[in-house]
Amino acid sequence: MKTILFTGFDDPYAGLARITGPRMLTYARRHGMDFFPYHEPPPGLNIYWTGIARGLELLREGYDRVMYLDVDQLITNPDNAPLIGADYGLWISQDWGEDATEPWHFSACGWYAHRDCIPMFEAVLAMEPEWRDKPFQEQGPWQAVVRMMLKDQIVLPGQVENGRVKEVPAGLINTMQRRYFNAVPDEVCPGKVPEPWQPGDFAAHLTMLPMEERIALASKTIAASMS
Repeated sequence: MKTILFTGFDDPYAGLARITGPRMLTYARRHGMDFFPYHEPPPGLNIYWTGIARGLELLREGYDRVMYLDVDQLITNPDNAPLIGADYGLWISQDWGEDATEPWHFSACGWYAHRDCIPMFEAVLAMEPEWRDKPFQEQGPWQAVVRMMLKDQIVLPGQVENGRVKEVPAGLINTMQRRYFNAVPDEVCPGKVPEPWQPGDFAAHLTMLPMEERIALASKTIAASMS
């Protein structure tokens, strides 16, 4: 199956991208993926819509599977290959906070999706005008769409059979533990990260901190991952 890993960033994140991007490239090559870093937002959209919008583009262009990482995801274990063999559905991690208890309460910082997710991505992108300039403007509508799907309150193409709404296909939405794609170092919010990054984890999510602190934490985390 044809697979690509991609990320995206604008100028404020360029310094961090110089650290995280090459590690993504190395990882992609090691596991037989293409890799592409987008340096500008999707047409007519904010940079924060890179995941859904660019992922949808790539799936429509013929990729069977797409893997997305925020540019502040620092790969710390390139031998760890999450879901390289998965050939269905969306694989995404629970949000990192203690309040994340539902299968729709995931983080959009990293995920892996098969082409059967195209209708779901289209539904999320259609909500962009409603969420424009709001906090979590990609993650919020994505969570909303999945929440409605799980409650049979939204019908996507392929979910209707003989005039009746079918259940969400088994395995289409797979919300995993936080550290799968969302391992946040304790330094981000000391003492308040339920499952902080540990050496051996696939990647460290260097989120929330000022950029200078994220870059410093990247160096510290790389050193810790090699100890």
